[in-house]
Amino acid sequence: LGIVLWTALLACSVAAAWLAIDFFITINPKKIIPDSLVNDVREAMAQGDVMKAVQRCEQDQGSLSAILMAGFRNVKEGFEVIQEQVGSAADLESEKLMQRVSYLNMCGSIAPMLGLLGTVQGMIMAFANLANTQAGAAQQSMLAMNIAQALWTTAAGLCVAIPAVSLYTYFKNRLSRIILSMEGLTMDLIKALRNVEVVEE
Repeated sequence: LGIVLWTALLACSVAAAWLAIDFFITINPKKIIPDSLVNDVREAMAQGDVMKAVQRCEQDQGSLSAILMAGFRNVKEGFEVIQEQVGSAADLESEKLMQRVSYLNMCGSIAPMLGLLGTVQGMIMAFANLANTQAGAAQQSMLAMNIAQALWTTAAGLCVAIPAVSLYTYFKNRLSRIILSMEGLTMDLIKALRNVEVVEE
């Protein structure tokens, strides 16, 4: 059981480190809100060419393009419907992004529980050995050593959990700011749809 718990703690630490590195790279305004996409869509909307903007969004698989496409698909339904669809798409994309970040929180939650389980298991073994050892200095020394070994798993779990939870909070707040910026930018871009007519090619 001890080997399994230490392996699980190592897996949690590796997963947390990998997620943190991945989020430092991917949770970036430049990646979630690409300047090239924004400029191309803004230019197309300035020309009144919705189909050109749609084609540009179809070339991109990001969150911003998915939100914009929700508005463009309903351009004939009226601006109120467009706003509703954009809002729904924004909520969906936000949930997808937040779900990825939540895995880091899961690592931070599991690690101390694994550590506590290891400590409990170690304490059980310590007292089991104590029952089979004669009283005296040797007994006290063995008990102290077993308890110290048992507490190492809790310490390891906390060493994984504290950075993981801290980074989760950081990335969650960072992502929230990016999502708010993306929603504001989307609403700014689709305002032009009030007076735009779809040009069929």
